[in-house]
Amino acid sequence: MTGYPPPADWRSPDAYSELLLCDRRAFAWEWLRRSPAYRDLWRDAGRTAHAVPRHFGLLAWVDPNLAAPDARPIWSIDTDPHVLRGHPADATGAADDLFDVRSLSTLVSVEVDVAHVEHWLLSDGHWAVRLDLHDGTLLGGPTLVEHRVTGVASAAPKIEALRQFILLAQKGRLPASLLPRERRAAQWILELRVGDALLAGAPQQAIARALFRHAIAPDRWRIESASHRLRVQRLVRVARRYLAAPLSGPWFE
Repeated sequence: MTGYPPPADWRSPDAYSELLLCDRRAFAWEWLRRSPAYRDLWRDAGRTAHAVPRHFGLLAWVDPNLAAPDARPIWSIDTDPHVLRGHPADATGAADDLFDVRSLSTLVSVEVDVAHVEHWLLSDGHWAVRLDLHDGTLLGGPTLVEHRVTGVASAAPKIEALRQFILLAQKGRLPASLLPRERRAAQWILELRVGDALLAGAPQQAIARALFRHAIAPDRWRIESASHRLRVQRLVRVARRYLAAPLSGPWFE
């Protein structure tokens, strides 16, 4: 399908099993790193002025050879509605409320843009909490962070992220109740496997036999296994769409 090989062995479910433990933003990255457009610009990023990661919702380039959970993509606030918007506040008498990013050093990635906004990612690769800090820094030690949440519908994902941020700051980890449990993860993995099969140039019959094995008739599979044929066709349509538009899925809802 493209000049790029698939990043995982689509015939092996084990190659995708880590995604069962990841939140949906990991699937956004998995599709993006398969995107020929992203891979082209990643390859040319050091030589081409128009190669800008923000075209893909990222604040900095991430090597497409890195899979979740090893990758640490930092999504822009325009892409990910869960990003918290913070400002430093007067910390007088607020010792219990101070946030010290150094206590989470093993989870931290940061990008600082030309406007000196700090874009913080707190993540173990499976889950992520994102904070943009304006008009100050977390680098100087404990900071009182004022969180600004506005709107009605737009406030909901930020309130969820703020709850995660508070517990992470207090406990140094996310409790089990807040770890990712994506009900559709198995279906999304199936779509990814089909995307990789397309990148490998596999025909639909081969895809059907690899995914559904003994459910596919040995002969006249298009007729004898018509329901599975239609299912593969649907999976192929979805995979082609995500390969062309990686962020068009429900990854940031």
